[in-house]
Amino acid sequence: MVACAACSCSRNGTRKPLERVAFLPFENLSDDTALDWISAAGPKIVTDQILGDGSRAAPGIVPMQAGALRDAYASGATELVHGYFEKRRQTIHFEFVIEDAQTHKALQTVARDGDALPALDGLAKQIDAGAHAFSSTNPQAVANWGSGKYESAVALDPEFGAAWLSWAQARAAAGDTPQASEIVARALRQPALRSPIDRAQLELLSAALRKDEPAQQQALMALARLMPNDSAVLRRLAAQEMNARRFSNAVQSYQEVLKVDPDDIDSWNLLGYAQAFAGDVESAQRSFERYGSDPTRAANALDSEGEALFLNGRFAEAEKEFVEAHTKSGAMLAGGDLLKAAYARWLEGDLGGADHLFSEYLAYRNQRKDPVTVWRQAVWEYATGRQDAAIARLSNVSAGPAANIARAQLALWKDPSKLPSDPAALKQAYDRTPPAADGITRVLYAAALAQAGQKDQARKLIALWPLPGSEVDPLLQSFLFPKYLELKQELK
Repeated sequence: MVACAACSCSRNGTRKPLERVAFLPFENLSDDTALDWISAAGPKIVTDQILGDGSRAAPGIVPMQAGALRDAYASGATELVHGYFEKRRQTIHFEFVIEDAQTHKALQTVARDGDALPALDGLAKQIDAGAHAFSSTNPQAVANWGSGKYESAVALDPEFGAAWLSWAQARAAAGDTPQASEIVARALRQPALRSPIDRAQLELLSAALRKDEPAQQQALMALARLMPNDSAVLRRLAAQEMNARRFSNAVQSYQEVLKVDPDDIDSWNLLGYAQAFAGDVESAQRSFERYGSDPTRAANALDSEGEALFLNGRFAEAEKEFVEAHTKSGAMLAGGDLLKAAYARWLEGDLGGADHLFSEYLAYRNQRKDPVTVWRQAVWEYATGRQDAAIARLSNVSAGPAANIARAQLALWKDPSKLPSDPAALKQAYDRTPPAADGITRVLYAAALAQAGQKDQARKLIALWPLPGSEVDPLLQSFLFPKYLELKQELK
């Protein structure tokens, strides 16, 4: 039975929530090497046709290309499409098999004689009756595109969006940004460029080449509307929303990813972080539990849950998760979960208990021959309000691996005016830094805004607690909590 266009049905008529159809390379059984392009380009043509143009209801079919059977299984395919083509007299014969990925039972066989484009179009429409036409109907242009002769392809068919896109992507991948930008601009000037998907992808590439993040966001949103079942596009959109700190939007985007690909285990983790940054800790915990259902991610799930709780000021619960994460896999963060647990205990108001946890962290680092544990201990002392002890400790370090970082740290402690304080520069750094690693940058930016009188904006920046343990700029980490706590008091 053929899958209907409005819903996802198996070939025997049983409704499934989603069909993930993996196309394997088609085998060239002819002696004609000029047809080799069909092997790899054929699956791309069919997947492009099925991805949809946003003008019809999503069919619940997710097409994907798989270089080998193991790739198809790794992507969670529910159906496999494989086939071959050969010369028969003066024509090409195509034979495709659609099979169930679990049982390997053949669900359907599709046979066609003739040119590649009509045969591939027939296969696409057999799988999804709503499949749209490919972006070129010129057989020679398509053959040139499939063979990597992109310039020849667009010369034969200037409206061939996929060829323009492939050409620009190839030049961008080669590091030739000026030519890639010129190709994209030429493509977008074509008034009758086929396929709105190709145009949106070209707009996205153009924005990426210009490093125009708002334009990238708009192009990704357009692509997501056009290809609602393309999890790769949805993931990119979610990541953009996350990095732009539109956390509620990121939650929605990751939820869309997981509707299409519920077994995308890493997206459960990313959804949890988006929910945590949006302040929905309970939903975040459920997402992390789903992420941690994979035994290989169990320790990281505990760490993620601890960070979600810490961000939202729930330190006692965060400490418990961090300790459990370290117990399950101390090597995962090289003892870092114990350090985070120590900060959580300190912020609960128990400095003695925090020092005990920190001593466990330090012992773990010493076991692994960490050459700068003396500096780590001084940073801990400075961050937790014992600046004189920290300075004295590092002042005694004059030789060995820790000497250089000790000298640099002491210089900064003795002259804190050297801390970054320019609001414009800090905003740029903040915008470039992923939310989970933005602690010191966010706090310094908030301090600069507060100093400039923009206190409401500064309050928004410190609504969430910064996460400890990041060593993006290790010399600044000892200032993280002193500055944050000072700001919290100032901006009450």
